[in-house]
Amino acid sequence: MNSSTNKYLVAIVGRPNVGKSTLFNRLIGERRAILSDVPGTTRDVLFGDVTWNDFIFGVADTAGLEPDNDTVMAQDILLQTKSAIESADLIYFMVNAAEGLLPDDRTAAEMIRKSGKPAILLINKTDQKIAADNVYDFHQLGFTNTFETAGTSGKGTGDVLDETVLKLKEIEAANPRPELAADESQLIRVAIVGRPNVGKSTLFNKLVGKKRSIVSDEAGTTRDTVNETIKHENYTIEFIDTAGLRRRGKVEWGIEKYGSLRMIKAIQSADLCMMIMESDEGVIAQDAHIMQSILQADRSPILIVNKWDLIEKTHRITADYETYLQEKYKFAKWIPVMFISALTGQRVNKIIDNIIKVWQTRNVTLPETDLKNILTKAVLNRPPIARRVIPKVTGFRQVATNPPLIQLSGRHIDSLHFSYLRYLENRIRESFPLLGTPIQFSLKEASKHIRPS
Repeated sequence: MNSSTNKYLVAIVGRPNVGKSTLFNRLIGERRAILSDVPGTTRDVLFGDVTWNDFIFGVADTAGLEPDNDTVMAQDILLQTKSAIESADLIYFMVNAAEGLLPDDRTAAEMIRKSGKPAILLINKTDQKIAADNVYDFHQLGFTNTFETAGTSGKGTGDVLDETVLKLKEIEAANPRPELAADESQLIRVAIVGRPNVGKSTLFNKLVGKKRSIVSDEAGTTRDTVNETIKHENYTIEFIDTAGLRRRGKVEWGIEKYGSLRMIKAIQSADLCMMIMESDEGVIAQDAHIMQSILQADRSPILIVNKWDLIEKTHRITADYETYLQEKYKFAKWIPVMFISALTGQRVNKIIDNIIKVWQTRNVTLPETDLKNILTKAVLNRPPIARRVIPKVTGFRQVATNPPLIQLSGRHIDSLHFSYLRYLENRIRESFPLLGTPIQFSLKEASKHIRPS
């Protein structure tokens, strides 16, 4: 079993231009955050997964913090950062050694201390000559876990990650999740996510048979997560109702970011995610954004088209709507779709069966011989290419489930482009549809002295 469920979130907090986005990009291994010397370039929360020593956790890059700035944007960012601190399990508090200790650093440090959350102080940009005279000043902030770093070169990053895993494991040991007894049912964690007012709480209440979530026509009524479990056959299903993600620019920033952080953390804590959308509104940009968040976390999505009772029915309406959704989500056509009405209960009783079906698929072990034949043929038909060193893929095997993890081995394997992995994934799905199930790949360099399998 692959324990890929991320329970923990680390937030990178600090003033503008201290190097938060550079560190974020280095940790997640891709250039997702915009890098600039202009303070305030990052105005949104970015999320990614980090794997270190076989331990997975989420990381959030926050906007630059200016506690004493009274502008509307600065105050919105202050609310956002407070929400990030509240939602996170561990804080990376980053300061700029090249600029020295500033009053805003002290204010931010006090904010973090008041939260009671464990924190690691990152004294960044220590590769600059001017920084050496300023490093000692930051010890006045009183943090016991302190590291000198340089985001551009990666200085200190490994030590920070070692300490991060140590701290998160301490949190895990102090707050263990209750384990199911051997004779109890399998546990499936399902997050209910989507924009505000699409019917998440109504559906949650229908599924658990209780009125746990407040149901209201006012967008954003649910501002925290609510958990409830039900039993079905030999399964225990834990439903998580989350705060809605608002349309940008329609409400105050702080509240939106709070909901966004809660949603991301719920996604990371789940195995499956039910993404709720309104049938009469169709797919809007925010729906696609939420779906991307689910897929980036390698969770299994089920797309729930709610308020289907409001759609004028024709003999082709369902087929036409499915074609429309296939076009909107063409990057993952394997997403299962259900048309329901949470208010009337239409088809809600079929959701549990679909959850179990997707869960079983998520935990499937593909036939070894078939998998090897499929991928061997795919590589022969279309060998990988690269600008410099041509990778050679010679070995294929599934090494984990939940979700399926396929290990590719060979020479110069790290040179494989992500588009080639997508090509291999498509070849697998032609034989094994794997409805609602992402496929992960790991790359292993084959030994020069051992003949690859």
